[in-house]
Amino acid sequence: MNILASHILFLSLGIFIIKFFRKEKFISLFSIFISFVSLIYVLYIVNMQDSLINQKIDLINIIPGIPLSFSLDHLSLIFLVISNSLWLMVSIFSEKYLELNKYENKSKFYIFFTLSMLATNGIIYSSNLLTTFIFYELLTIATYPLVTFKGDHKSIVNGKKYLYYLLGTSIIFFLPAIILTHITAGTLDYKIGGVFTNYNNTTIYILVILFLFGIAKSAVMPFHKWLPSAMVAPTPVSALLHAVAVVKSGVFILLKVMLFIFGIDVLTASGANIIIILFASFTIIASSIIALSKDNIKLRLAYSTIGQLSYIVLATAILAPYSILAAILHLIFHALGKIILFLSAGIIATQTGIKNVSEMNNLSSKLPITCLLMSIGAIIMIGLPPTIGFISKWYLLLGIVESEKLYLLFVIILSTLLNASYYFPMIYKAYFEKEKFSYKESSCENMILAFPVILIGFIAVFIFFKTDFIVKFITEQII
Repeated sequence: MNILASHILFLSLGIFIIKFFRKEKFISLFSIFISFVSLIYVLYIVNMQDSLINQKIDLINIIPGIPLSFSLDHLSLIFLVISNSLWLMVSIFSEKYLELNKYENKSKFYIFFTLSMLATNGIIYSSNLLTTFIFYELLTIATYPLVTFKGDHKSIVNGKKYLYYLLGTSIIFFLPAIILTHITAGTLDYKIGGVFTNYNNTTIYILVILFLFGIAKSAVMPFHKWLPSAMVAPTPVSALLHAVAVVKSGVFILLKVMLFIFGIDVLTASGANIIIILFASFTIIASSIIALSKDNIKLRLAYSTIGQLSYIVLATAILAPYSILAAILHLIFHALGKIILFLSAGIIATQTGIKNVSEMNNLSSKLPITCLLMSIGAIIMIGLPPTIGFISKWYLLLGIVESEKLYLLFVIILSTLLNASYYFPMIYKAYFEKEKFSYKESSCENMILAFPVILIGFIAVFIFFKTDFIVKFITEQII
């Protein structure tokens, strides 16, 4: 059996086995084991990449001539490594987090968490748009029980909004885009350089709009409201949504559609990339302004994510080699920075009860390690040196200059200032403002809870010094 298909089969079996565990401690440990073995699978795939890249395997015909099909390219390989690595970290974090917050029904949590990662890996392995669509919908359905996991009225209401937005946009926009692509190009396979040979500009413009709105997991405005609504979920789910699976799957699919369905030449010749640039630029600025007004830590981070995702979309749509490099780098770097921030927010809420920025006064005296990690994550998101966030932003600026779209410099500079305006107050309050609120008695570091976040922080710092290797891999194998 092909290693890609066996990876999906292994995750399917893992989900089946979790259901039969009775002791919750065993459920948590087995789920960590599944994520660990999944990462071993991924490392084996990385080692075998030369024999696996662009080798297509057809599993079953969905409709005549369009099979459920897997293959692997170098862009997929990057997302595969980052998503499965962070899944292991979140699994370790979840074990202690669920215990401290006294969540019940862990089997439900881990079944759907693992199913979400199965769907994410399915998206990564997809060799055509229809396979992508099937796993995209599965990811929406799998994450819904996680968003509503608390079971209260607010969770149910927001969960329905999450479901309606993502299912609605995919059925109204994404599916018609797939059908129109097949009618126009005669294929749904991802192909280097794109699939369109005979086309007219009107069709390309229509398809760009359908894909942009249909892949709503990328959270481009106006189809973004599902993401803040999903912040009612437990922190590990927020990390899954923002860093590991959901939104990253959205921008990953958009990347593949722009590069391997449309292709750079078609988007450039038609000028349709301007549509994407305009929507992404608006989203970057608008989401940053909204983030400024949010006192709730997770909501502020959610609107930050919306803007950061559009950095990736914008960078790809510029279509310059440097900007595409920036997009792929930011896919990695945003995942690391944002997961640090969300898991830190989870530690803060668990250990102190604090959920709002206005309550963070002198928090560093209680949680010094967590506040340091949060500060690192914030500086990565702002894009300041010497962090990985600065590197992707630097290449984005080079791409803007390279493409001669200098008006976009204003978007990047303004958004950077806005990012600093909503992240620096969090750091300032934690370190320099006097304590005003009484913290919970457990207001101290829990090193078991903090361990995976510390490890991710070390990885983020390590990658900063190894960026040349990543840049070389991307420029030689993808661009």
